[in-house]
This record gives sequence, structure tokens and C-alpha cells, in this order.
Amino acid sequence: MVKLSENTISLLKEDILSILYENQDRSLFTKEIARELRRDKEFTLQLLLEMKEIGWINEIIGRNSRGIRKKWRISKELFEVWSKK
Repeated sequence: MVKLSENTISLLKEDILSILYENQDRSLFTKEIARELRRDKEFTLQLLLEMKEIGWINEIIGRNSRGIRKKWRISKELFEVWSKK
């Protein structure tokens, strides 16, 4: 696997925040975010979990017949900061 620079990872995280901000009226599945980024689900999930630890996004866990599915949404605090710009 190719090692990405910190700058590239930072840009990808910014892209994730932009995707979530543009879709603020609904939560997105990891798969949907990965498709927008053109990255695999596992790598995208790793970035999402890192962003969750920082407090930039919120994780919403849902259960259905296929098991547990995770959805993501931008945090209210970060949304308010972005809305003021």
C-alpha cells in the first residue's frame, strides 16, 4: 500500500468535511463518503474515526437486518463555525 503524506491526508479530511457540510440535512454512510472521495471504505473509515476523536464529526450507529451500519454527520459546533464564515 502507498504511504500518503500528512498533507494529502489533511486534504482528504477537508474533503470529507465539505461532503458532510454539503449534505448537512442527512447523515451519510461510510460507503457514500468513500464513493465521493474515490477511496476504499476501510481507508475512509479510518479517517472518519480519527475525525470523530478530534470532535469534528458525529457517528450515528444504526441497526438493520444486515447488522450494524455507521452513518456520519458534521458536528454542531463545527457546523456553526463554518456557517459564520
